[in-house]
Amino acid sequence: MTDDQITDLAPEGGNSLLLDPALPFPERVGAAVRSWEAGGRGPAGLVDGKAYFALHCWELAAARRGEELDGPTADYVRRSYEAIGGRTGWDALLRLRTTCACHGDTWRLENVELCLGCLRYLCYQLDGPCCEGAEIVG
Repeated sequence: MTDDQITDLAPEGGNSLLLDPALPFPERVGAAVRSWEAGGRGPAGLVDGKAYFALHCWELAAARRGEELDGPTADYVRRSYEAIGGRTGWDALLRLRTTCACHGDTWRLENVELCLGCLRYLCYQLDGPCCEGAEIVG
């Protein structure tokens, strides 16, 4: 099973907002957090699957740069992590296989990167940027 075959547990809401490439990724996160808060901070607005993978990798990249997430965003990431099953769910997600967009090779998610512009999976053999101005995380 690839991560694109995962049934998203979060109906509409968070997943659809994060997976829509119309806005820069940080703006998508802000929209998802605001929607989640407006909906009462319940599980329906949280993310899973590819949307969670993107969110978690984005958070890790920010931490490596020394940036801290604001309180609501940090809570959103934490609650989404808990909703996918915590460490067990994260480990299971990383073991899923996907195909890189750059060469068509199959990899486990733990071995790929993700373009936060177009949300395509990329292997470490990528020769240059994916989408102009988009961050590559993973």
